[in-house]
Amino acid sequence: MRPSYARFWLSLVLAIVLWPGSLFGQAAGQGLEYQNPSVIIPVDLSGTMNLFNLAVTDFLAEKGLEKAGGDAPSLNRRLADNLDMTGLFRLVDPRASLEANPRAGLSDSMEMDYAPWAKLGAHFVIKGTAKYGFRLVLELRLFNVSSGKQMLAKRLSGSAKDGQAMINRFTNEVLLAITGVPGVFGSKIIYSAGARNERSIMLTELGSDEAKTLAGYKGGPSMQPALGPGDRTTWIHRNGKKWELLIDGKVVYSGEQVISPTFTPGGVVVAGLSGRTSTNIAMFDGRTPRFITRGGGIEISPSFAPDGRMAYVSDQAGTPSIYVSAGLGSPGARLSPGGKSTDPAWSPKGDKIAFVVNERDIAVINPNGSGYQVLTGGQGRNLHPSFSPDGRMLVFSSTRGGGEKLYVMAANGDRQRPLNPLLPGIQSLPSWSPVAPPLN
Repeated sequence: MRPSYARFWLSLVLAIVLWPGSLFGQAAGQGLEYQNPSVIIPVDLSGTMNLFNLAVTDFLAEKGLEKAGGDAPSLNRRLADNLDMTGLFRLVDPRASLEANPRAGLSDSMEMDYAPWAKLGAHFVIKGTAKYGFRLVLELRLFNVSSGKQMLAKRLSGSAKDGQAMINRFTNEVLLAITGVPGVFGSKIIYSAGARNERSIMLTELGSDEAKTLAGYKGGPSMQPALGPGDRTTWIHRNGKKWELLIDGKVVYSGEQVISPTFTPGGVVVAGLSGRTSTNIAMFDGRTPRFITRGGGIEISPSFAPDGRMAYVSDQAGTPSIYVSAGLGSPGARLSPGGKSTDPAWSPKGDKIAFVVNERDIAVINPNGSGYQVLTGGQGRNLHPSFSPDGRMLVFSSTRGGGEKLYVMAANGDRQRPLNPLLPGIQSLPSWSPVAPPLN
């Protein structure tokens, strides 16, 4: 065996032995198509995870060795940033690789050279080309260094303004190839923006730098928005002395104070509704709201598991706490530990409930009361968590940087970071859509 091959196999064996999990799996061929892979990273976000080293190289021009022009550098950074945000990977600097030919692996005639990446300790490598002209064309490939195989190859094309959406699509495909579950980049997040008495309703997407206005200030603030099945919307508008509940942009109720509306799995809006002596949870599925709790005190902030179980806040024990009931109209049992507990958010799998402890920190707990864990400690006030459609991430608001802004983190508390530092003004009360974006 020649020395160069001996060094390659030695480095490859060492990389496999030292990696934090088995990385063997069925891989796709070199052509630009996707084949169903086996799961390489079984994702368990209940605790500390072993991170896998990932390198995202510069996108190259379609011909020659130069870096691609246009917006390719920003798209390259967006892809790396997306994958880093998930909390599944540790980014490694591709410039530290001793790869002789940057175009290796980018065509069927140029085989990928895995040895330099194994020496660098990279578990996965993403390479690509970008062509700017009448249309933007990206050809992106994911390589598994351990198996020495290409896992995924995609050719994406569109207008230049579609570059960000194309990167989000490829991110979702990479996560599907590696974990068996597609990512949710491009999924919608609704939130309130502006000062307390001037709030408006905004909509953005995971992996986007922009937000659009759904409801501006009009005679009073709009607040407490939520997204439901089919990306339906609901929020509250203060109109003088009256409170209005809007569903899909239309007023369906006007009267006493409405608090924290949300959707049931079946698409019915449920919210807290104040009466003369108490505030209870009501359904808004007709002309007249129907109460489903009558605790006599304050019962608000409903959130639903896929099977219809409801988590909510009640002060029937004296201190606001999280309660769980079997469904609409069923009695609830206290779940959260001591201290003030608010803002429950059920995970899309029904296996976790996130909530706010003492109006400051976000915690998670299992529906049976086990697995209590505080995720945000000593970093400002952290409020109103909401799970991503795949349950891997949480969006929340935080004052850790000064003014209140939206942040995201992995569901185990890792990778806490701003959702989008470019979004202006005060941001609060986020709600993540339960709808995952399509892969195609």
